[in-house]
Amino acid sequence: MERQKLRFIFPWFSVVFILFLSGFVLSFLACRQQAEKPQIKETGGVRQVINPARPLKGTIQVEAEKTFELNPYKVPDFNLKYFWVLMDSQQIILYDPNEPAAEIFSKDGAYLGSFIRVGQGPGEFPSYTGFFQLDFEGDEIWGVGNMKVARFDRRGQLLGEFKIPDLPAYFLRPDCYLTDLTVMENNRRVKKLLLKKIDQNGTAATVELLSGPELGMIRWSDRAGGFYESYGTDDIIWSINKAEARIAVAVKSDYQLKIFDQDGLKVMEIEVPAERVSISREDKAKLIQALVGKRKGSEEEIKKMLPVYPDKLMIMLNLTYLPGGQMGVFRITAPHRWQLDVFDREGTYLYALVFPDRFLEKWSSMDFLESGFSLINTEGEYPVYEEYVIKNCPEIFPQLKK
Repeated sequence: MERQKLRFIFPWFSVVFILFLSGFVLSFLACRQQAEKPQIKETGGVRQVINPARPLKGTIQVEAEKTFELNPYKVPDFNLKYFWVLMDSQQIILYDPNEPAAEIFSKDGAYLGSFIRVGQGPGEFPSYTGFFQLDFEGDEIWGVGNMKVARFDRRGQLLGEFKIPDLPAYFLRPDCYLTDLTVMENNRRVKKLLLKKIDQNGTAATVELLSGPELGMIRWSDRAGGFYESYGTDDIIWSINKAEARIAVAVKSDYQLKIFDQDGLKVMEIEVPAERVSISREDKAKLIQALVGKRKGSEEEIKKMLPVYPDKLMIMLNLTYLPGGQMGVFRITAPHRWQLDVFDREGTYLYALVFPDRFLEKWSSMDFLESGFSLINTEGEYPVYEEYVIKNCPEIFPQLKK
């Protein structure tokens, strides 16, 4: 009789214990899920988002397929030795930033003609100014360099020019541009990122977004007769979102993004805890060797630069706004490897995109499209412009939902 009572009690005890354990596990998972969400607070009108180290929606191994290729060297009149790309939904423009010249193509690759040439006249720019670039401004194409802006229509016909007081200049709006400078302050070279707004008289009002004599991990180093900077000293990175008049700014070695509006007011700060990647002395020597080249005295220079170059790689390579308004960060994850961290408009770290190995050396020429990305492929005899569709990221590239 006593045994029967015990057998009767035991199943109920098991059920209660299992329910208790299930509740504990669910609570633990809920707490863990809650802990993985970002911490958000507002201070003085600035939204501060502190993200966890891992993306909220996980890591995606990108599946990419080439959908378009433009080899401009098949065009008889194309003679650019080197080119950058400016493109939108209407046109693809290839241009040489060193010997200013530009060639216009339709989106399906048809050659439409050329504009801009080297010179000092209207719509012309001198060679090797170091800061010549093209950009779309509404229905116009703007050529910026040599402290002036030349305005062209979509066929490359000159509409007019105006002077600006800076070199370089990257326009957020027709009356507002960014310029990054190196200036001397208190006998030190200081990197600055400035936002300048032009009034009707052509006077530029200045807002300083970021500056510092020793930004990031690599510092200016003095030597007799001047200064030198080791590999990667140019530590400020930034990206412009013209559609929403936003500027994202960061220092490569500190995973904190600062978002400014068109008036230079900070509206958001985004943080992610990220570790720097260790690098061996041998890899450091290879990087510096690639920088200084093989010439007389280079071995001695490398010995001097080795202790200056950090033992850990900088965290970020570059910033980029994606077509949907999300922020992308090219982040180093290992020597010679990177991933693209994606943040939504609210600053939440959503995804980490890992690209196939064949794209790892091409990050500097990548530009993101509605359905994927474009790049300049330099593996062949001549550089080729290519476009790829990303097949497995529909939330980031919404055209793929069709």
